[in-house]
Amino acid sequence: MRKTPQEFKRIEVKKIIEKVLGSTRTNLVPISICVSESLDDDFTVTDFSFELSGLESKIVTLNGQRGKGFVDGLFTGLHHYFVNDYNSLEKLKLADYNVNPIMKNTRNSMGTDAQASVLLSVAVGSHGIAEFHNTSRSMIYSSFHAALEAFQFYINCDRTFDRIQLFVEDAKARNRSDVMSQCIYDLSRLTEVNTYERTKN
Repeated sequence: MRKTPQEFKRIEVKKIIEKVLGSTRTNLVPISICVSESLDDDFTVTDFSFELSGLESKIVTLNGQRGKGFVDGLFTGLHHYFVNDYNSLEKLKLADYNVNPIMKNTRNSMGTDAQASVLLSVAVGSHGIAEFHNTSRSMIYSSFHAALEAFQFYINCDRTFDRIQLFVEDAKARNRSDVMSQCIYDLSRLTEVNTYERTKN
């Protein structure tokens, strides 16, 4: 499958994140997810937990996330949990959601063990659509994994932007125009995928 222009931008930004944050970059790893539905209720209740590592390491558990389907509860729960710490996530919204079974990999005669390929399309203001996908035996797990990947990417963008601002101030103080030029380039790449607020000192 050919990469979209947005995917090429993300690849470039991921390199900048790795360079700036290194081993301290935020990682979100799925642990468990439970979805409950009732024919008598319009809402789906989703409980999920994941490991958060980077600046800190802890297990985050979000229970009772009510939504119009488990994707709504999952995405909204993650958004509410992180948006106060990372203001740039305010513009994040789910633009599309697609699930495709991979029938050619089935092993039983009924085809019920097919893998599910999930594609989450995320819109961020005027910066276009970014796609996050995962394939596994479970549609629910793949959706969870893809949602965590989306939030992980934009959280790291936010943190990287803040860190480079500090580099800029230091480079100005030391009259390092070479460092300034690289910082400006990196900031321009980051602003191609989102908009950020300057950190107030």
